[in-house]
Amino acid sequence: MISDKNIANWIFTKGSEDNIVLYSKVSIYRNLENIRFHHHMDKNEYDKVDSILQKNIEDLKLNLTKIKLADIKPCDIRILKENLTIPKKRNLLNATLYTNSEESTSILINSNEHLEIQTIARGLELNDCFKTAYDIENKLDEKIDFAFDKKFGYLTSSPHKIGTAINLTVAISIPAILWKTPENIDYFINKFSKLGFYLSLLSIGKKNLPIITITNKVMIGIKEKDILKKTLEIVHDILDKEKNIRKRIKKLDKIKVEDRIYRSKAILSSAKILNYGELIKYSFWLRMGLYYDLLKDIELDNLYYMIFAAKNNHLQIQNINGNREKNINEIRANLIREILNL
Repeated sequence: MISDKNIANWIFTKGSEDNIVLYSKVSIYRNLENIRFHHHMDKNEYDKVDSILQKNIEDLKLNLTKIKLADIKPCDIRILKENLTIPKKRNLLNATLYTNSEESTSILINSNEHLEIQTIARGLELNDCFKTAYDIENKLDEKIDFAFDKKFGYLTSSPHKIGTAINLTVAISIPAILWKTPENIDYFINKFSKLGFYLSLLSIGKKNLPIITITNKVMIGIKEKDILKKTLEIVHDILDKEKNIRKRIKKLDKIKVEDRIYRSKAILSSAKILNYGELIKYSFWLRMGLYYDLLKDIELDNLYYMIFAAKNNHLQIQNINGNREKNINEIRANLIREILNL
């Protein structure tokens, strides 16, 4: 297995359907009662939140490492974001992160909310992520008074998060759908938007990439377990569609799909310049090669490693061979060639 201290270890832990489902993630947002939300807080309030939450988090004995984010380098914070340990667009000036060694369980305090519990796992492990996150929340809820309204539910700094104050997210790779039936993507987006879910297709520039992310946008007037149930239904709907198209193209377009797989391997194995969008596109065809059992010399772990290690900040920190004059796309291409030639 590849060893890289900058990469979160959860990506190397096998999960259900992990050739197609990239990851499952659960985020729970809470605020302490009688303390203002972050955009109105002063230093005394930040200190009070920190003191209350630190003691109770440590009492959980989850073996989490404490990181005061103001005390680490900006590049290390960017690494945590690229690993998905810290969500993007968070206020981190007064924030503290607690995370386990795999970075699969994280607790962020004094950010956009007083408390954000996050669990993440490779593959379709949404049930386990949900259970782990709520076990932590329930234990903290026994000792801490969270801001709660009988009519609206849990209160947060964002009106979009009040209610259950939980986000469930699943990212799925859909190269077959994007190739053969791209119209299904708009169909899914429109259909599930009406049910209170946000679906987004990853794009870089004007190019769509084969990753679709599903997350609930409605948190009020619905129970947590109903959000979980509906999310899983949507995921399985898309997952089944991707599998059915893969089965069909293997019969009807066998030569074409094999050509795409082997071309992708050839490009990644020999490219001297590679942007991140190209990496995603071609590496997902290698996943198809594994799915069809065509590639014997590539491991799924390495394909997971690629999509995290080849992000810009990871590359800048590694700065392969210390060769600073190289363009980031050259460094990325060098890394991918090294991985595929292991």
